[in-house]
Amino acid sequence: MCRILGAEIRRLLVPLALICAAHAFAAPSAPAMPPGYFIDPAQAAAARPVDRVLADGDFTLAIHRRYANPTEANLLAIAEATYPPRARLIDRAIAMDTQIGSDSSRTPLWWCEGIGVGRVPYAITAGALAYYSMLTEHFREHDFRETGAQNLIWADFSYMASITPRDNYYLDDRLIADVYIADMNLSWSFDDGTFVPTSTAHRIVVLTRDGTVIAIEGDGGTQEDMAMSTRRRPESTKAR
Repeated sequence: MCRILGAEIRRLLVPLALICAAHAFAAPSAPAMPPGYFIDPAQAAAARPVDRVLADGDFTLAIHRRYANPTEANLLAIAEATYPPRARLIDRAIAMDTQIGSDSSRTPLWWCEGIGVGRVPYAITAGALAYYSMLTEHFREHDFRETGAQNLIWADFSYMASITPRDNYYLDDRLIADVYIADMNLSWSFDDGTFVPTSTAHRIVVLTRDGTVIAIEGDGGTQEDMAMSTRRRPESTKAR
């Protein structure tokens, strides 16, 4: 009887051992895009300047991108073209009872709060860069329609991004080899003659060499500061 039971146990244990061995030697699962995030292919393929500076006058802009080769330039473009889940931003805007503007239905969302110059970035994306650049260019031409018919005294937009390779990177207690880290920083501030709001955002995007986005940090963590203006708009500059 003991021999029969021993043989039966061995018969059951052999398949279990094979299954465990198969799991032990199986290749690790491939990293996946964070849930709900997506890449805008047109923006990922668009050409962007390494540096762009408009430093004269009251409405200034400074854009700096740092990369070492075409591969890194392409990966940084992918990081900038990666957008958060639209439903998440809509739900957040509803929960916060904030306006996001009628143009929110025609573009990938990178914000969930504010209209015009008061738009606050949720995520640093190509859309955010284009928007603040557009505002700055309009203001330099004395076109203040985006401010709600209120002229500004000054505005400043800055963006600095870099991308660097890493031999190894820890992600959710896993060691991922051969990745690239995109580090992105954005600041937008303006003076309307009463207040000086400033929005500062930071984003980290982790990508594999083939352009797969496997992790994003910083979205939704934009810091908002408010100061009182030390200047007043002359009556002659106020919009009529």
